[in-house]
Amino acid sequence: MLFRLLCLLMSVSVMFAETTGDVLVIAPHPDDEVIGCAGVILRTLEAKKRVTVVLLTNGDGHVALTAAVAKKEREQLTAEDFMKAGALRQGHSVTAMKRLGVPREDLIFLGYPDGGLEKMWRMDGSAAFRQMLTQKRETYGLTARDHHSATHGKPAAYLKTNVVADLAEIIRTRRPQEVFVSHDSDKHGDHRAAFWYARDALQIAKVEARLLAFVVHGDPLSREPDLRLKLSPQAYETKKAALIDHTKGTSPVHDGLVDEYLKPEELFWQFPIP
Repeated sequence: MLFRLLCLLMSVSVMFAETTGDVLVIAPHPDDEVIGCAGVILRTLEAKKRVTVVLLTNGDGHVALTAAVAKKEREQLTAEDFMKAGALRQGHSVTAMKRLGVPREDLIFLGYPDGGLEKMWRMDGSAAFRQMLTQKRETYGLTARDHHSATHGKPAAYLKTNVVADLAEIIRTRRPQEVFVSHDSDKHGDHRAAFWYARDALQIAKVEARLLAFVVHGDPLSREPDLRLKLSPQAYETKKAALIDHTKGTSPVHDGLVDEYLKPEELFWQFPIP
């Protein structure tokens, strides 16, 4: 009841507000940063504020996409095929963020397991999670190096605590005023877990910021959005081009990305940080 009251009070106070400062976007997979937040990114950069984009995974767990990229039947796919698909998807994000105007140093890949974020969250932490498709137990990157290796000289094991610690470290360093992440009502497990990791990282980092969430897979939340960002004609076309960047080399799997996810506005809901 208290949580619902806090959400209601925030909804009344910030409904339809503009973005207010430096922004951190936390996306589960390459393409979610564009689907959820391309308009926010463009608006923030236009206001001469800083945008940091963090990709939790390399998107290396998509079977149909990997089969299309490798031009193989699904049962023929190898761990190397999945990692190569992840490298391609990392490259998509690099291209799309360049199109939106995000400097390369402000795009960060964590390299945690696609399809494993929710499972990692629910594990007891006694052993690292193993991604069965890539056979990986620790962070990595091919097109772009993973954050933990780049920062600490070695990869991080696939553990819930490491995801939260990496995000908290980035939040302390970048000190955003607003953090955008997929919401835990989303139908995709990685998207749900991304919200939990972001919330806990903000709590640990002790950086005062608004936590705003968007939904990719599923229905919008029942209450009114706290931030409703309508895309200008130019922003709409730029977002469309960035979505097309994420389809390169993946046909026919992502052929419908624009038709499914390009909308005239972006909706976000604010949540309290415990």
